[in-house]
Amino acid sequence: MSDILEAKKKSDKLREQEIENSVLKSENTENSSKTHKISQKKDKKISKQNKIITGLSIATALLAVSTIGFGIGFAITDSKAMEYKTNLENVYQSNFYSLLDSVNNLETKVSKTLNATSSSYQRKILLEASKNASEAEIAVSSLPFSQSDIDETVKMVNQISGYTSTLADKLANGESLTSEEISSLEEIEQSVSSLKYQLNEFAKKLQSDKGYSILDASMDIDTNSNDFSRSLSSLKDNDVEYPTMIYDGPFSDSVVNSTVKGLSGDKVTKTEAMQNVEKYFKSATNVEYEGETKGRFETYNFRVTGSNDEMLYVQVTKIGGHILTISGAGADGETTVDLASAKTLALDFASQNGIEDGEVVWSDSIDKDVYLNIAPKSQGIVLYPDLVKVKVNLVSGSIVGYDATSYFTNHTDRTLSAGTLTLKEAEAKVPEKFTIVSSRLVLSPLDYNREVVCVEVEGKNGGNTYYFYFNAQSGTMENVLKVIETDNGNLLM
Repeated sequence: MSDILEAKKKSDKLREQEIENSVLKSENTENSSKTHKISQKKDKKISKQNKIITGLSIATALLAVSTIGFGIGFAITDSKAMEYKTNLENVYQSNFYSLLDSVNNLETKVSKTLNATSSSYQRKILLEASKNASEAEIAVSSLPFSQSDIDETVKMVNQISGYTSTLADKLANGESLTSEEISSLEEIEQSVSSLKYQLNEFAKKLQSDKGYSILDASMDIDTNSNDFSRSLSSLKDNDVEYPTMIYDGPFSDSVVNSTVKGLSGDKVTKTEAMQNVEKYFKSATNVEYEGETKGRFETYNFRVTGSNDEMLYVQVTKIGGHILTISGAGADGETTVDLASAKTLALDFASQNGIEDGEVVWSDSIDKDVYLNIAPKSQGIVLYPDLVKVKVNLVSGSIVGYDATSYFTNHTDRTLSAGTLTLKEAEAKVPEKFTIVSSRLVLSPLDYNREVVCVEVEGKNGGNTYYFYFNAQSGTMENVLKVIETDNGNLLM
């Protein structure tokens, strides 16, 4: 038995080494000069590496099944054998969701590149796309696919990684993307979109069919294929056209500052904090003290029972006695509150908690709750770094979710300039294929802990919604966000 376990450890170690080599390969791809000839040679090398990695994945699965069989002979308990199988299944499912995440991000990055008008921003997004493609390649190679079913997919993600990195290097040298290169990116977007759709469909199957096992399906081998591979038809399907190539609520979690800047007031006692909770939840039937939290925010914690038997967990800051977070589940039943009323309830609650001149900048409904992002304004400029998130239950009209972490982290007095770029000038910078919905001045949190006043332009094209951000002073594009529709609401990436 010890020999079997030792063999499994060696197999796992070899697999980890192969994945590490693949990661190093991806990093070297981004940093080295790429030509058509070099990329073609690398494709052959990667294909060979993927065969080794896939073989190791299948070998690991077979070893796990063998271990289960030998376990009986060596008087290993059924529970221990099932533990081995469950652990391997968990690894495979984790690798699948990593693949899904990488492909979703890759599709978004390519789409952003096609709709960006700034070369520097295109280069940044292309480098991120290259990284996402490399991550997808590693994830594919870490799943028990039959080799005949993944050759084209491995080739595609490998080529995308190299191609996007090559284009980024070209932009870094001051050149622009040609019409042929734009055309290739459009083909890539279509191919990745098809793959994304199939992966998302399979994810729904995993979530709905609790008895489905990737491990068991990978053991069902028919000729050169297995059931797991066949269940993902897009990996070898004629309707996915792999391109011929040469060679990611807006700012809802923006925490620009590492230190808390927005808390004010004296330190309050536990009794004073409880009185604040009772003031905001006048209809509560019970408020219980649950303890304290230490960290970046020091809080008193309370459990609140609402008039509709809603159980809420409330954190109150020791400095100033401000409501920091509320979390809980709302009532179920017939809705009694519409979206307009929910916005009013959320704005009133935020105002009572010190959020001045707030504006709802994003809302989304999921089941019987509506989620709203509220941003304060200064000099007519929407302050995205200071966002507050509110969740309103549409059945009871209660506030059942609240998060002012970003606000109390980032909020401070700022001297802002509206810049020289007008709203009309910013709208004119958006590609002509977009229909302009709205534009406004915002303070946008960007990379490297920057806060930049931008003109935000919302545009629609073919059922898709994008937000473009242009520097209000220089006019350069700073960011592009795409609305992603999911089963759990809309996201911005």
